[in-house]
Amino acid sequence: MLISKIGKRGTLFTFQDGDSPMGGDTSVYLISGKERLYLCDTYLGTGSMRVVKEYINNRYGEKRLIVFNSHSDFDHVWGNGAFPTSDVVSHCKTRQRMQERWEFDFLRLRRFHDGEIFKRLPSIIFDSNMKFEDDRIEFRYAPGHTVCSSVCIDLEDSVIFAGDLIEKPVPVILSSDLIIYYETLKSLMDMDFETLISAHSGVSDRTLLSKNIEYVKALFLRERIEFPEGEDHGAHEFNVKHLVYLKYEDMARELEGSGFDFDTFKKRFWEILGVGQDMMSIESKLMMDTPEEKFERAWREYCKE
Repeated sequence: MLISKIGKRGTLFTFQDGDSPMGGDTSVYLISGKERLYLCDTYLGTGSMRVVKEYINNRYGEKRLIVFNSHSDFDHVWGNGAFPTSDVVSHCKTRQRMQERWEFDFLRLRRFHDGEIFKRLPSIIFDSNMKFEDDRIEFRYAPGHTVCSSVCIDLEDSVIFAGDLIEKPVPVILSSDLIIYYETLKSLMDMDFETLISAHSGVSDRTLLSKNIEYVKALFLRERIEFPEGEDHGAHEFNVKHLVYLKYEDMARELEGSGFDFDTFKKRFWEILGVGQDMMSIESKLMMDTPEEKFERAWREYCKE
């Protein structure tokens, strides 16, 4: 693990490849405000938060801790249970999406757990933003990567923790509204900050943000997107196919309204495609391997029921 100081009061904990059951780099960010500590995201379980807790206990003792979930993806919230006495803050849609997807994601991705996992939903939610003015901290809704994404803004150090909104070389897109994503990234570009932190790409800057803005725009316009030789473009291939798949989930939500159930939709849609729930651990691969016309046929069959 790499532990780095950011500004006057920030500490970035980066789990590097090999540090956890999930490959690649993932960071959580700790801010020591005048009145409280703020921990942005909690990674994969109580095991992954052990070093963070030791760091907090050794340096800050009983100082009150606020846990902030930047969005509801499993690798950002499974460690919430490591902090049973701390308030967990998120956008209202983060809590909603976490509740909706918890069982499905746990069964599909439990091989990535690090220590114990407790279903600890956010205890404090906000709509557009939440401010701790005495500590000069703001949590702000910033949808795009997911429908529930938010950022943490440290006004004292001029730092933005952006979660998964930005990433090298391109962000992974788990929400279908590319216009909203583009507008969110543009709004970040318009903000006054010195340091931009990505949960999976570490300390970044406006250059990456600008590239991500252009990427989302090109994806929306269905322009040809080329990558430099040797650059990993797997995320782009995933995004293109996932946007196709998300279309059917969005249509099911609209069709069924308040009666929509995420687990039921997932189970039935994949069953129509001949895939059982025991195969959901490789759902992404299955999605990539399924031709679009099969999705369309499955949707027509789904609508008959």
